[in-house]
Amino acid sequence: MSPKPVYQEFCRDQAVPAFNHPWWLDAVCGPDNWGVALAEDKKGELAAALPYHIRRVKGIPFLLTPPLTPYLGLWRYEAYDSLSLADQFTFDRQVIPQLLEQLPMHWGHIQKLHHRTKNWMPFLWKGFQAQLRYHFVVPGLSEREAVRRRFNRSVKYSIKEGEKVLALEDSTDLNALVSIIEHTFDRQGLSAPVTLSLLQQMDGPARKFGHVQLLLARHQDGTVHSGVYLMHTEGVTYPITAGNGKGARDSGAFPWLMWQAMQAGAEQGSEAFNFCGSTMPNVAPVLNGFRALPVPYFEIYRARYRWATPFLQWLL
Repeated sequence: MSPKPVYQEFCRDQAVPAFNHPWWLDAVCGPDNWGVALAEDKKGELAAALPYHIRRVKGIPFLLTPPLTPYLGLWRYEAYDSLSLADQFTFDRQVIPQLLEQLPMHWGHIQKLHHRTKNWMPFLWKGFQAQLRYHFVVPGLSEREAVRRRFNRSVKYSIKEGEKVLALEDSTDLNALVSIIEHTFDRQGLSAPVTLSLLQQMDGPARKFGHVQLLLARHQDGTVHSGVYLMHTEGVTYPITAGNGKGARDSGAFPWLMWQAMQAGAEQGSEAFNFCGSTMPNVAPVLNGFRALPVPYFEIYRARYRWATPFLQWLL
């Protein structure tokens, strides 16, 4: 049996986040541009999966993290959590090599592992290297006022100012979101990594199979100052893409909208808001203003040829 239908059943039976589901990978990668490796435990039960995104660069195949996807990688069945730490180590040592052997031919592999994957040594033993990265997570969303009280003075001030001039829209206007994302990157002299066609390709399946929201902060003059596309999955809300338009700094739109997004997450049953984060010195302090906690995760990579390693490191 093809691994994709088997994996579909695995995702239905296990608590697998939306970003690892086949419908999401079809949407952001394309149905022919992803695959999955599967491994069984000693009882013959499907125990672990390693989905991957196939991307060709000038005809050369690489396995890379898909767009709009905070992480993609090793996912284990729920019984794993009940194992002792020693048995989890043994499980990973036995299962991860099985998964890696099933990968298609490629010149390089980059994968962001979920922060629950603490042990990446079996990948190390197969020639992978790793970068330590950080998600920035605001916990305890159900206690909204406690969350707000933890914000620093600057964030609280921006929220207070935003309340005077901004209105929240639960929208479907992808054009408005793309416009302000492009404005955000234009100010930095960069090309926006998110296009309207990509968002349209993702939005339909996400609304059909997932739990998503597009929130806009509209100024009283009618212009959109900030926007964020949210995914609610497995008790966590993720801003998978966001942008700020002209005037956002003056109105406090970004902090105000992120606070609205956290409250929207709480209403959808999320206990945490994961900014996904950045180690960039101009971004991490902003997220710290929300008192988001840095949660480490591993971004692993391996080049088929040693000379290709610098190219992979450039892509990280």
